[in-house]
Amino acid sequence: MEVQRSQTSDIIRAIDRLTVGEYASFAGHLVGADDPRPSVGANALLNASMKAAINTRFSRQFPHFEPRAALSIWVKWYINVVLPATLLCDLFLLLRVPLSLTHTAFIIGDDSRVAAVKISERPEDVSTSDAFDRFGHLIFDHFEALIELWSARCDLTRRVLWSNVGNTFEAMLAKVELVSGRSERLDQAQELLDGRSWRGGRPNPLYQPVRYVKQGDVIVRRRRVCCLQYLLPDRRFCKACPIEEAREEALPGGEPDS
Repeated sequence: MEVQRSQTSDIIRAIDRLTVGEYASFAGHLVGADDPRPSVGANALLNASMKAAINTRFSRQFPHFEPRAALSIWVKWYINVVLPATLLCDLFLLLRVPLSLTHTAFIIGDDSRVAAVKISERPEDVSTSDAFDRFGHLIFDHFEALIELWSARCDLTRRVLWSNVGNTFEAMLAKVELVSGRSERLDQAQELLDGRSWRGGRPNPLYQPVRYVKQGDVIVRRRRVCCLQYLLPDRRFCKACPIEEAREEALPGGEPDS
């Protein structure tokens, strides 16, 4: 066990060395089991007390607001914690992070967001694996399990939740291409977004989460499924909002700072 913990710590340090420069905002989001901060299991995520804390956070900014929009933003915050670092680990370290819910714990910040994901198992070598093997664990053992839990606890549909995952997955791959250039592994990951089915015929929940459309003289990025952020009273929208009437009425800006 001590050897495994040491190996896991070495890989966590390797991930931290990746998250510099243009990737610095993703630093510190994956930590080892020896991280001293308190953590909770997956069953605590979006339970009654956590939803109350999220509502309290948003009520400081909005006297009245749509709870689904607040919870969708919280889910997007979470996805931005776990997914970018995991993708960097695959693309540059050729490793798959073990993220089944029995092998993870969640460090919650004072602002009710997940601050980091604590992993207790050593990442696996996927240097010779195809894209389905590389990402099947992340998509089905991690996100599908969480989405089943979350959709049972709030009024967000699975479609919205999966769209949040797919949107971030696609956006992160685009960022890596912009910052580090194309690679065979990156191309394989991007191809996952183009197939309706996973290997074996299983529906692909990441299928085409965004589209690129011409608007005037420019090509713009649009989500296929709205994240509901535009329902907040300030009418702010995500940069890829597909709701045209929301965009027309919206104020400039991004996600709330609450």
